[in-house]
Amino acid sequence: MNWLKVGAVVIGGIVVFFVLNSVVHLLLGLLTAIAFVAIVAGGGYVAYKIAGARRRRQVKSNPEERRVPREPESRSIAVPPATPRPATPRPAQHDVEDELARLKREMGG
Repeated sequence: MNWLKVGAVVIGGIVVFFVLNSVVHLLLGLLTAIAFVAIVAGGGYVAYKIAGARRRRQVKSNPEERRVPREPESRSIAVPPATPRPATPRPAQHDVEDELARLKREMGG
């Protein structure tokens, strides 16, 4: 009778192990599915908000709405236009020695 009790406890332990394993597996599957749905829904919400912001930005960028009221000329400051520097022609192939010599000439050395 003693061996019968030991066998029953062992078999009961195995059954409990498999039942708990199944429950934990089920809970992890549900948690993974919920997390996946939340990530997809969150990504969709963010995409919707970005698309909505772009639409609003395009509507606001109409030239009629961008008109800025002009101030009277007496309050404006006259700024002389800047004269552009003449562009120095660059050779197609840069030689390191030529570039170093040019830099030394420009630096006064």
